[in-house]
Amino acid sequence: MTTTNSSSNTRSKRRDDRPHSASERSAESKEGSGSQNNRSRRGRGRRSRSSGGGHRGGRGGEAKRDYLPSDAELAEEEASLDRETDDGAEKVVVRELKAKSVAELTELAESMEIENAAGLRKQDLIFAILKMQTENRGKIIAEGVLEILQDGFGFLRAPDQNYLAGPDDIYVSPSQIRRFNLRTGDTVEGQVRPPKEGERYFALLKVVSINFEEPGKAKHKILFDNLTPLYPQEKFNLETKAGGMTTRIIDLIAPIGKGQRALITSPPKAGKTMILKDIANAIAEANPESYLIVLLIDERPEEVTDMQRTVKAEVISSTFDEPATRHVQVADMVIAKAKRLVEHGRDVVILLDSITRLARAHNTVVPHSGKILSGGVDSNALHKPKRFFGAARNIEEGGSLTIVGTALIDTGSRMDEVIFEEFKGTGNCEIVLDRKLADRRTYPAIDINRSATRREELLMDENSLNRMYILRKVLSPLSPVDSMEFLMGKIEKTESNAEFLESMNS
Repeated sequence: MTTTNSSSNTRSKRRDDRPHSASERSAESKEGSGSQNNRSRRGRGRRSRSSGGGHRGGRGGEAKRDYLPSDAELAEEEASLDRETDDGAEKVVVRELKAKSVAELTELAESMEIENAAGLRKQDLIFAILKMQTENRGKIIAEGVLEILQDGFGFLRAPDQNYLAGPDDIYVSPSQIRRFNLRTGDTVEGQVRPPKEGERYFALLKVVSINFEEPGKAKHKILFDNLTPLYPQEKFNLETKAGGMTTRIIDLIAPIGKGQRALITSPPKAGKTMILKDIANAIAEANPESYLIVLLIDERPEEVTDMQRTVKAEVISSTFDEPATRHVQVADMVIAKAKRLVEHGRDVVILLDSITRLARAHNTVVPHSGKILSGGVDSNALHKPKRFFGAARNIEEGGSLTIVGTALIDTGSRMDEVIFEEFKGTGNCEIVLDRKLADRRTYPAIDINRSATRREELLMDENSLNRMYILRKVLSPLSPVDSMEFLMGKIEKTESNAEFLESMNS
């Protein structure tokens, strides 16, 4: 009883200590806010942010906060850079450091007299080298893709981290975003500095280029949604040694132009990933001016490694062991980057494997509307994947965005069938893979009679087009297996597609 009475007296005493009237409560809140403002003014001008780049564990009992430099600090540091005549200062490019091996980084760190370099991890080695570079009054040049957060500031995400938040992200202040009219997806290169005491991230001091052009040109670019879409009018030359037989056949029956929206329809184990790889190598060899991105969603890690080693392209991935939210975030960053490059007149190609799994991820992430389609697909889940695929277009003002995506069929999943039906007809090029051809180990397993490109007369000359019409008339009565074997036998006897078409008896 004594314990109960003492605890009740303590609670009543706490209640009596509270301000009872509204005026007392407001006075107390003003006093509290005033003391907080005084404390913040006594600080070093740092701003505390609750969101940012990566996540790193803090000390026990302390709040996890990201301390970022203020706009005034960065402006002052940038002004000091302009006043200094350091054109001859040594430059270190972060991208080149990340490409080095641990042994090369250790040798570089020891040459810079960094202590205990041999016992550091690769990330710590890079950080120590950059910090020593700053102490030696050298320049640090870094590059990344901007993601603007809700608070108005942003971070440059690294492509080797698949544009996801990480400890190597570079802070971009709101004043820099406003000054250069930056948007999410802009590729920004600039001079950075390591984090000071109490900070967690590198900070961008001076912008050198935006989307591989001078910063001043970015202010007057037309928004992607305001550009005029057209049918593709310039064909990608896929007839290369890197592509082999696969791309020669695609170049004949379903040519891909700049701005094409192509859909590869494939059952499991029919060789869709190999076809994407051949297309990527052919574009990289014959069209090096195009910016090529391979986006792998919900794929196996070993396939990601194989694609990185065999394709000369930027490979961005989110493997099947990642959550659906990361699938969506990676895809959003890739399409945002592609749109910004197209606004600058670049020809961008995205090879997506697969659009079915991207739609599945959106179906998991989207808030449920209560309207469920057959197969368990939410009625709002396919809106963003359609926007992704629908972004492919040829631009009248210059530039193009080409998307070649794969769609899964015959998987036994009703959801995959619904997703395919929603995307069927949205593309202007369709390549259909056949199960029977794959079972016979005949590759490429393309169903010639069901594969075609809309308005192919814009991509081919009249003579080649007429000969292709004749070829299709010859192949139409045949089965997919017979037609592919017939075509492969004829193509193998010629050096090029032009020679093959000329050899046809009209």
